[in-house]
Amino acid sequence: MKIREIILDFTSLLDVIMIILFFFILFSTLEVESVSQSAEEARVSYETMMEEHALEQEEFRAMADAEWERILHIDENAAGNQQALTAFDRGAVIALNLQDVQKSTVWTLRILSGDTILGTLDAAECDELPAKLAQLLEQEGFQPEDVLISTLTYDGNAPGTAGAVPKVEDAVRELQESYQNLYFTTINVSK
Repeated sequence: MKIREIILDFTSLLDVIMIILFFFILFSTLEVESVSQSAEEARVSYETMMEEHALEQEEFRAMADAEWERILHIDENAAGNQQALTAFDRGAVIALNLQDVQKSTVWTLRILSGDTILGTLDAAECDELPAKLAQLLEQEGFQPEDVLISTLTYDGNAPGTAGAVPKVEDAVRELQESYQNLYFTTINVSK
């Protein structure tokens, strides 16, 4: 009997295995790149979201701090309001009546405490208005620490009101630097 020699040729099998291996490596590399890109996009999105959240948190914290300050000062405001009401009740009201307004340089300011006329000033004394008002308050016995309520009453239809009212308001604001408890408002009586 003759023994046959069998020769196995694995070359084509190795070629097929190499080609399959090559495709697996190629496609797994593409998938890794895709996953890597998705991960990078997720990281950027997360960082953006965290920055926005940090800004929102800062805004919220600022609002919360402001509200906390308002709550802490409520008692102080209530005390000031009560002082103003008490001052009004005891007659510590100064009325400034802007009259005879012909132009912003021609007007008369009558200063009243209740029904008592404390004084009359005119536009020529405009530069000295804060000092004159302070002098009238001192003559009436008001101290800088006293709580006072002041109203400026004027007719908005008078020709020079637009120029005269700001001058009186500026004078009262300057007076408020000395009289820090001086509450001030304006009343336009025109209809």
